[in-house]
Amino acid sequence: MSSIFDPSAYLDAAIDQVQERRIPLPIGDYTAIVGEVTVRSWSSDKGGEHKEGIVFDLPLLIDIPFDVQEKVGYKTLTLKDGIMPDLLPGGALDLGPGKSGKLRLYREALDMNKTGEVFRPRAMQGRTIKVKIKHEDYEGWPQERVQTVSKV
Repeated sequence: MSSIFDPSAYLDAAIDQVQERRIPLPIGDYTAIVGEVTVRSWSSDKGGEHKEGIVFDLPLLIDIPFDVQEKVGYKTLTLKDGIMPDLLPGGALDLGPGKSGKLRLYREALDMNKTGEVFRPRAMQGRTIKVKIKHEDYEGWPQERVQTVSKV
């Protein structure tokens, strides 16, 4: 079945509307639902040293309270957070004491860090979590970031 949708048509689309920045979500605690967890690899040669690893990307669908919706002018927001776990020389996750700390925080917040229970990162999807939002300045504009996570 062929599609009549032509993505290249957007290259010549005439846009006469000015785009505006949205009001950032206020700093504070929010409930969120973890979306589809994906993984990607990364590498860096910064400082002449080669490093590589993985990142678990987690989209977080923020539950914006009604009173905040009225202030910011939107009802939904998805923020992306990333977990860069420590890896052992063979490439396995390093789950030793003090290692992969952010992964441990997510597991604890989602009640998925229990002895005798198997954990799979993909299983975080669809679960509810509390996120603390902070702002970071980027070129003079505040950007929302996940500061930390905890149990709902």
